[in-house]
Amino acid sequence: MKNKVMILAAAITLVACGGNQQKKAVSEKVKADAVKVDMHDAESSLDYQGTYTGVFPAADCPGIDMRLTLKKDGTYSLHMKYLDRDSEFDEKGAYKVKGNLLTLTPMDGQPEYYKVEENQVRKLDADKQPVTGALAENYVLKKTE
Repeated sequence: MKNKVMILAAAITLVACGGNQQKKAVSEKVKADAVKVDMHDAESSLDYQGTYTGVFPAADCPGIDMRLTLKKDGTYSLHMKYLDRDSEFDEKGAYKVKGNLLTLTPMDGQPEYYKVEENQVRKLDADKQPVTGALAENYVLKKTE
């Protein structure tokens, strides 16, 4: 009888410990299978507003000095100065950010698109694709304020 009790006690102990191991293994697998979603984009971040500057290429002068300011009220101002010329232009309008897509809608004109990146915005074409070619890296405005 003593042997049966000892065997039964050993079996209960093994089952009890094994059950915890199974629960622990399942818990670790759930943690390992969990997908971390990166919710960081310009829309949910508060750091895209401010002033961006840079020089865009131009066909008939050394470049266009650009100064884009995104204001907290959803409006923007864009100052463009043609280098080595006596030409400056100002544009104002509204902007919106969806994901990492910045859409500038001037008061009188067609929308322009930029991709919001870390401390910079990159000019996109009418199809919302990055400008390509040898001068592609020159279509970036860096955040200054």
